Formats: sequence, structure tokens, C-alpha cells
Amino acid sequence: MEKQNFWTYNNPVIDKILSLPFTHTNYNLAPLTYYKIGGPADIAMLPENEEDLIQAYRLFSMTELPKLIIGGGTNLLISDKGFRGVVLILPKINEAQVVGEDTYYVSAGAELSRLVEDIMLPNNYEGVGALTGIPGTVGGALFMNAGTINGSICQFAKEVTVLTPSGKKIVNITPNLYSYRSQKFCNLNELIIGVIFKFEKSDKDQRSVYQHYIERRRINQPSGYCCGSVFKNPPGNHAGKLIEACGLKGKRYGGAVISEKHANFIMNEDNATFDDVLYLINLAKDEVLKRFGIELEEEVRIVFEDGCFQRCPHR
Repeated sequence: MEKQNFWTYNNPVIDKILSLPFTHTNYNLAPLTYYKIGGPADIAMLPENEEDLIQAYRLFSMTELPKLIIGGGTNLLISDKGFRGVVLILPKINEAQVVGEDTYYVSAGAELSRLVEDIMLPNNYEGVGALTGIPGTVGGALFMNAGTINGSICQFAKEVTVLTPSGKKIVNITPNLYSYRSQKFCNLNELIIGVIFKFEKSDKDQRSVYQHYIERRRINQPSGYCCGSVFKNPPGNHAGKLIEACGLKGKRYGGAVISEKHANFIMNEDNATFDDVLYLINLAKDEVLKRFGIELEEEVRIVFEDGCFQRCPHR
């Protein structure tokens, strides 16, 4: 691949990355995110299988440029200015196989909905209520320990395979390695590639549970371009209720709006920009802190042009 003129320095790792057949330059990131917001990445690697992924990750981990890994793109707000670094876009590898009694190996690129619909429901496994309706991939869900009020994905994980700069590591998952919307077994520059789940049969009809939570989400949560919940729920409280109590439901800024249906959702309703959404995030944080003395913490990952993943500062 011909090197673009903005790479004016001699860097052998970048040269190798640019030589790969699945590497692209000036690659638009907006279509990869649920917000449909974001500018171009200087370099994007799009491996199509696990062999290519391992090769790509090895070089990705060696570069000193800012780095970003994108899976399902469900939980990202990316700057309209783009990303001045290297982006690794994970392939959608939908591999799943039985490895023991009620035990399955699932690739990180598999859609989380497939885990629920193709494995959990047909076998009437416990936990459907914890994972129903959550978008994105299994790997992304594990990385942020996605879930609902009924539980989270890490409680079903027995073993996770992670790519690190020094090679593969296999982590046995124990409760001390995860907590509400976070985990300790994979950092930002490491990569989950597979997981072994261990499920238990349920005494309840899990298809009824599934239908209940699908309908509940339809009634209580908006549809459209968004990242889902913007903020984590503070201990003993609900971010959406706090934001609503501040009178911010329906608040608009540019093309973004705090949902009338659920105040913890900020929607891209009319070609919103990164700054539009960021303004409403900051506004919600400021008003909740002022009224209740509670500092909301973002669940969404906010990616700035220079590669920083910092939380939104107060204005």
C-alpha cells in the first residue's frame, strides 16, 4: 500500500502496518459506531479472520502512536476530528462450540444477541434477563462487564483468552476480577479474543423472561442513534432519574437531545456532532452535581482526536 504524505517520518512498524492488505488510511469511523459520529482515522486495520487479527495486533501493540480498538462500536463517542493514530477494527467472527456440559467457547467477535438467542434460550439457561437487548459483541460486553439490573456478563464467564503485547494469556474469571461495568483482566491495549462460558439450567421459562425484557426495553428506552446508557448508575440511585429530576429531559443542543423517554440516553437526532453530545454530557453532570452533590461517571468511552480516553471534565 502506498504510504500517505502525512507520514513524514521513518518508522519501520508503521511501514509494516501500511504494507498489510487489510490496512486503510484516512478511514471514516462514524459508520462503525452506534452514534454515527466520528471523523477519519489516520490508519485503520481491518483483519478478516483470527490469523490476520493476531498478526495485526502484534504490530498494533508495537506502535507508539495513539491506539484504539473498535469492536461493535456500541459504547463509543469519537471526535469529529477523527483519530490521529492506529485503529484496530475487530472482525465479526461468530464462532461458538460446546466444550463441556453446559459449557461453551465463544469468539469475542460474536454478537451478544446470538449468545442469548442461539445458546441461552434454546437450553433454558439462567441469565437471559441480564443480557437481553444489549447490543454489540461478546468481547466488548466482557471488556466493560455489560449487563442490566439482573446481572452482568462476567458472572457467566469461566475463562477468557486475551492477546497481550507479549502473547496470549488465559485468565480464570473469579468475582474479584470484575465489578459494576468494569473488569481487571484486560486493559485498553489488550484484546479479548475468546471466552468460555459456564451456564446453569433454569427452573423458569427463559423465553418468557426474554420476551418480558424485550418489551420492557421497547417501552422504556428510545430507539435511534445513541450509545445506550451514557452514565453509570451511582450506588443506590439511577442516573436517568437524577437527570430527569434536574428538568433535562428533552434538552437539545445542536443535533443532540436528552431523550424524553429515558434521560440517561443522549440521542443523535439530527446530524449531531461530537461537541453537541459532549455539551449535553457535561450539562447533565454539572446539573446533577449542583443539585444532588453526586458526580456522574460516564459509561460511554469518549475518544478525543489525540487518543485520550479521558472522562468529560466539568466546564
